Amino acid sequence: MPAAKLVPPPLARVIPRMPTDQELTSAAERLHAHLLKRHYSQGLVHGPDAGVRFHLRLWRFFKSALVFVPWNDDYVFMQSQGYWILSNWMLHEATGEPKFRALALESTEATLRLQQPEGFWLYPLPERKHLIATVEGNWGAIGLLATYAREPRKEFLLAAVRWYDYLVGRIGFQAHTPGEAINYFDKPRGKIPNNSVEAVWLFLRLGKATGDARFAEHVDAMLDFLANAQLPTGELPYIVDGPYEKGRTHYLCYQYNAFQFLKLAWAAALRADPRTHHILAALVGFLAKGVTKAGASAADCFHATPETDYFTAVLAAALREAKRLGASGAGELSDRCYARTLQRQRPDGSFAYTTGDYGFLRDGRSYPRPQVMTLFHLLYPACGNGFERTVASG
Repeated sequence: MPAAKLVPPPLARVIPRMPTDQELTSAAERLHAHLLKRHYSQGLVHGPDAGVRFHLRLWRFFKSALVFVPWNDDYVFMQSQGYWILSNWMLHEATGEPKFRALALESTEATLRLQQPEGFWLYPLPERKHLIATVEGNWGAIGLLATYAREPRKEFLLAAVRWYDYLVGRIGFQAHTPGEAINYFDKPRGKIPNNSVEAVWLFLRLGKATGDARFAEHVDAMLDFLANAQLPTGELPYIVDGPYEKGRTHYLCYQYNAFQFLKLAWAAALRADPRTHHILAALVGFLAKGVTKAGASAADCFHATPETDYFTAVLAAALREAKRLGASGAGELSDRCYARTLQRQRPDGSFAYTTGDYGFLRDGRSYPRPQVMTLFHLLYPACGNGFERTVASG
């Protein structure tokens, strides 16, 4: 990726001291302890979720206020499992402590138990329980592959391959000119670049783990789609117009694109490709615009608030990776985002979901899914150098 000159946004009046990698790892260990105590049992990360649509916008605030009501919203996401497995391997490799290895293995075995015979995992939220989600299966497989790289048990690899076969054979793709986009659910909707980014990374991971060229069969077509979809600003749009859903340019702009930047960087580490190189070079300039004066991630392309801590953590990690790839100014922006993330950590090690939504409404519940993602991104500076070698690819 060619060096990109980033212009940092105006500094806040009080500039926080930039955290060291050791301080970030310490914060991650406190968060890990919270998750272990509050949200972990029998290999599964579980708990409430902010949900989607009406639940995300409003209903979660009422649930938080009515703490005496047994809400019965204890969910297990494969996305949480995947990030949790990766984080425990990172901690094990950073500290040598056997407890993290034991947690990674137990969580991988629990993930395997929840896989359906056809190869997929059930979606936990009631409003989408009838759908099979690409992201859930991808993260189930990613967790399995990370453990297989350290504990080469055949059942872990076979389960990841079962998901691939279901994904390609049943969920499938939508044609695009040029290329193709992987579907979001088993019931097609819009062409969503985020899913194709993740699939590119997973397919290359499977190819590395197996040595089988068949897993690269759809990678070029998805990269063609992504390169074609990228906007002149560098942003990858949320939805590209298609027969099932109208296009939508912006949604959680910097959060979505930070996740995509990281996965494309990991894909590039597995297989160099000029399309990936070009997408990353353009995308990093867009991400720089998402850092607010306080060092937080902006909520979206048009609003600074509400402030969402896991948005800031992933933006920090993406900008740290951009620095490693040679983007000038990305390191300073990453440091500011990490400093803001540490400022927001609660005394018990946890993080809020959002603040500043509606003024008087507060959501004080602990949501494991965004916090497990925050855990991973806090660990990234200290444990993520050569991430594809040490964590994802073995």
